[in-house]
Amino acid sequence: MSTDGIDAGLEREVAALINREAMLLDRRRWNEWLDLYAEDAVYWVPAWASEEETTTDPETQLNLIYLKNRGRLEDRVFRIESRQSWASLPLDRTVHVIGNVLVESAEGDAIEATANCIVHVYGKKGAATRGSRYDFAFRRIDGALRIARKKITFIDDRLEGPVDIYHL
Repeated sequence: MSTDGIDAGLEREVAALINREAMLLDRRRWNEWLDLYAEDAVYWVPAWASEEETTTDPETQLNLIYLKNRGRLEDRVFRIESRQSWASLPLDRTVHVIGNVLVESAEGDAIEATANCIVHVYGKKGAATRGSRYDFAFRRIDGALRIARKKITFIDDRLEGPVDIYHL
């Protein structure tokens, strides 16, 4: 047990899953990346509503990205792989650097965690480095930890160029 009551093994498992997700995105291993998500997973990138707050309701407020289930994530991957995502041609190269992973709570099979991420992107429009905060909900499905929700909060409120799942 760690000092905050969260099992150290669980902390390592969560950190490994978050790092694995980043590696799969960088290596464009889309199907393995999709396998990390629960069928009913929510993938959400809220917009900034003001200097201090992001939007809070993805159903009624503006979002940068809002995908309500894994099927929507699969649609994005299909568009990327089929080259039907014109904003992604040619596909940018990325490097995700994950840090400050913290398991916030763990009750039964429901786990909440946070992390920070820096993504360096290089593509036809040049290079960009973006920072964001991750808020995750994980759930055990058939013994394996899966992502049930991923909320990505960009720290920048102005983005230049396209933003897709692999930029986050």
